[in-house]
Amino acid sequence: MNIGFIGLGNMGAGMASNLLTWVIANDQSLRVFDIDADRAAGLAGCGAEVARSVPELASVSDIVFTSLPTNREVELVAADLLPNLPNRAVWFETSTNQLESWRRLQAQAPEHLTLVDAPVTGGSEGAAAGTLTMLLGCETKTLADHQPMLASFTDKQVRMGPSGAGYVAKLCQLHLNYLVALGIGEALMLGAKGNLDLDTLYEVLTKSCAQSYVVDSYIPRVLDGSYDPSFTLGLAHKDMSLIAQLGAQLEVPLELADKVLESYQDAVNRFGAEQPHLQIVKRIEDDTDTSLRSESL
Repeated sequence: MNIGFIGLGNMGAGMASNLLTWVIANDQSLRVFDIDADRAAGLAGCGAEVARSVPELASVSDIVFTSLPTNREVELVAADLLPNLPNRAVWFETSTNQLESWRRLQAQAPEHLTLVDAPVTGGSEGAAAGTLTMLLGCETKTLADHQPMLASFTDKQVRMGPSGAGYVAKLCQLHLNYLVALGIGEALMLGAKGNLDLDTLYEVLTKSCAQSYVVDSYIPRVLDGSYDPSFTLGLAHKDMSLIAQLGAQLEVPLELADKVLESYQDAVNRFGAEQPHLQIVKRIEDDTDTSLRSESL
């Protein structure tokens, strides 16, 4: 079986690396492609082949994965994938994508291809460790047929429903993620202005009803001043825009999402799209002239 992987960024590099281990163990082949050729060099040294273009990779792939920044890149790659994938090929699209865009691609795809929206969650650390959760919009048989391969870089593979359901599930999850990320800044600033020790407050939050992956993982990256450089403000703003679009499309009023989107737009305007995503918290630090820093980190 010939497998292709397109997009070797923070998420894709980890997924492709774990997939390569499975490919080698099962006597399959893996071709990779990224517009930044340097990103493919490490995988090439471990046994992957490097394709020179998307059409070249597509023409010899029975299965292809994509991990891309926005729906714009997904659509650009699709223009080269759909005409070149062989009969009965399967495309697993693991990005955070726009539902309406995906439906257009489904309508354009030849009937002999299977397109699966399969976004992943768990961060770049989960991609590297192979502990991601994959949310799939597909038929039950499609998941069953490919589960051993998907398990090479994910802990859980969850069929959410028919095509599109994976994207909807991912955006629901991200909605809560960004709400909590913004709330972290406000909660920590209340503590700082109330003369609390922020390390002690963090410990309390992780042992209370406020506990969550976001609280556990994001607060240390605020307190140490790194703001988590593994993900950018621009991508967070993109995600929030997709959530707002989905709400409008499904006629669901999203009062909180609209406010959070406004806050991320303000953060992008202040700090730039390439800055770490948790600089959403730096807004309140700047507005109150108070830094949220740990004395122990």
